[in-house]
Amino acid sequence: MFALAGAMATFSINDMLMKLTAQRYPLGEVITVRGIMATLLVGGCLIAMGHLTHLRAAVQPLVLTRTAFDGAAMVLFTTALIHMPLAELSAINLVSPLMITALAVIFFAEEVGWRRWTAITVGFVGTLFIVKPSAGSFNAWALFGIACAFAGACRDVITRNLHAAIPTIVISFMAALGSAVIGAIMGLIEDWQPMAPWDLGALAIAAFFLAIGHYLVVIAFRGVDVAAIAPFRYTLLIWAGVLGYLAFGEVPDGFAIFGSLLIVSSGLYALHREVVRQRTIAADVPPGEPGA
Repeated sequence: MFALAGAMATFSINDMLMKLTAQRYPLGEVITVRGIMATLLVGGCLIAMGHLTHLRAAVQPLVLTRTAFDGAAMVLFTTALIHMPLAELSAINLVSPLMITALAVIFFAEEVGWRRWTAITVGFVGTLFIVKPSAGSFNAWALFGIACAFAGACRDVITRNLHAAIPTIVISFMAALGSAVIGAIMGLIEDWQPMAPWDLGALAIAAFFLAIGHYLVVIAFRGVDVAAIAPFRYTLLIWAGVLGYLAFGEVPDGFAIFGSLLIVSSGLYALHREVVRQRTIAADVPPGEPGA
């Protein structure tokens, strides 16, 4: 619980620092610099852990596809972050677990009952309150947040199918390297500027917190009851709200707050129904059968 709550805090710090820096420099430049720093940091850990030989697994099509979706999610999130309050964008991104449930039906023929479909619908209604799809208050940048949530859901669905022999640090290394490459490609159409030492330091801190966050997520979900831990993912809204207010003076309006509550409530209920489903499946397995 502490590890996952800590991961949400580190991710929010990374987002805050990225927003502060990306408001002054081209986005591709900011993504590239942080990506290089994260690659060096994660790469050093990879070598220290003795997993250098496992890099051959990183060129597998499934790993490369995951890296592409992760990079897309990162670019979409950072693009929207420049133009949106941190807490509102974080709330939209939390609809990703609901998208994963929907994608599981498409790709894995997983059965989803009407209760979980209702939760998914409510979650998407919550995003509409944040997007505000009306002529006078429509926030087009929020669509980038929705696209980011979808790309993140695709990434996580692919992660479920990665071979267990591929170390987590290798996957994290590819994600960091992929972000640096994507940023460099974006830079081909940008006019890069020399970065001030403070901004370079801010991106170095962002890369550090991003790497720590990924590591804490692994600790949080490894060898524990996922149902007991997963709700702490929603502490992201607390951290994002506090940091957004302190750094940018952002205060979500009533519609955004209500939409965020709908997203969190639907996500928690969908998680509850998944727990019920797993228990039902386990109860139906006769003694002595696999999985009993």
